[in-house]
Parts: sequence; structure tokens; C-alpha cells
Amino acid sequence: MYIQSKKLLYDTIVCFGDSNSDTENAYKLTGYKWPVDPPYYNGRFSNGKIWIEKLGIQNLINYACGDATTDNNLVQGFTAINVRVPGVRQQITKYINTADLSQVNFHRTIFIIWAGGNDYRFNLALSPSMVIKSLINGIHDLIPIGAKYFFIVNQPPFQVYPATFRLSIRYYLKKLTLEHNRKLSISIRLLQWIFPDISFTLFDIYSLISNILINRATYGINSMNKCWDISNYTVVELCSTPDTYLFMDQYHFTTRIHQLIADAARKSL
Repeated sequence: MYIQSKKLLYDTIVCFGDSNSDTENAYKLTGYKWPVDPPYYNGRFSNGKIWIEKLGIQNLINYACGDATTDNNLVQGFTAINVRVPGVRQQITKYINTADLSQVNFHRTIFIIWAGGNDYRFNLALSPSMVIKSLINGIHDLIPIGAKYFFIVNQPPFQVYPATFRLSIRYYLKKLTLEHNRKLSISIRLLQWIFPDISFTLFDIYSLISNILINRATYGINSMNKCWDISNYTVVELCSTPDTYLFMDQYHFTTRIHQLIADAARKSL
């Protein structure tokens, strides 16, 4: 169910990012082998539709790809072990080079970017400054073509992900994520100052997921564990009630959580 309390200004989404927003691009790249369908839903990294599809904006042009980084020139992302995927910068380049920009109504189009987490996953030595600069470079690529509305998502609390449960770096991941989000906020404010006629919205997914964790009973979330296990790129189903879980697997949210993300995001659009 969509929140309909606010009439949206946009009729088109152009999305760049990773598995949090991928609607089947990695699935196609791997020859429809990953993520496995079923139990994953139609190439989504979840058990149902994901947040970007639940915003109530019908026209979705989606370049987001599972396991993507902000830029392959900073760090290359791979899915299904060894399949190279386009980073956000490469996704943006493809859009600019292939879309008929003369037909784009930039007053009704919002550009959504959610990426950065995989940069650290593939190279934990990267600093937040490097990753944020890479992300901002992508935004700068879009501004000259006429983009007027940006919706940027920060990083969720990686330290609570099932993938980190047995790691000794959970405190480091929390510190890293908070520093990433702090620097991203500063960078977005600077962009807004430099480009006052362009709208930049920063969506705080970190606080949203943290609030769900604190108020699990309110949201009907009974487990912090993963519903499925995807070790070695095989899927083992561990639960029969995914709607009561925060995480579908080690790295991805259930479609129930994607709905909560969409509900909160729509209020910011």
C-alpha cells in the first residue's frame, strides 16, 4: 500500500545504485542465474518488490545493479563471484550516452542514487572521503545535462547486518558508516549552496533502520537474523515468515522493510 497523503511532483525516476535498488540488472548480467529466482523475486535481492517500485511513481528507468560500487575506477564490483558490474559512475555514463535527453522533462524527473556500501565491502581500506568524492563525481556528471532534482540515500547501519555478526570489526563498521554519512551530509549541503536552483534531498536510511531496530515490536519485526542463507551463492531458506524479519539474507532487506523505506522516502519526495 502506498502513502497517498502527498501529491508527488515527479512522474519519472532515474535510478542509479546497487542491490538495494536493483530490479533485475544483475540478474540479466548473470544470464538469469543470480539472484536465484525463486526464492528471490524476479531478479530483486529480496522476497518481493523493493522500495524503488513502491514509491508510486510509475515510470522507472533503473540502472542500479547488485554489488555495484560508486565507480569501477575506484573499486570494481562483482556479482555471482566473478561477474563484473557497472559502478554508479558507469551507470550514469550509460544513461547520458544512450537516453534521448531532448525528450526528458527534467522538471518531472527525479534522479535517485543509493550506493557506497559495496566500495567498503570490496576494499575496506577506502576512506569515506574517497567514496563520497566518487559519489559526488557522479552527481556532477548529471548536472550539465539538466538534472534538477536529486534524491541521495546515505548508508544504513552495517554493524547490525547478519553478515557482520561473527566479525570483530562491528564497532569499526559503525564508526565508518557514521563518518561516511557525516561527510555525505556535508557534501550535499555544499552542492546545495553551489547550485541553489537544483534540489538535493538526503534521505537518512541509517536513522530509519535504527528506529525500526529500537521499535521492532511496533513494526512486527521478531528477528534480527537472516531469513535465508546465501553462503557460496547458494540459497538455504531458514524461515517461513519473512515479513517478521528485517533481513532476507546476510546483506538485504525483506520486502516488508522495503515498504517501510518507501513509505518514509515518499514523505521526503
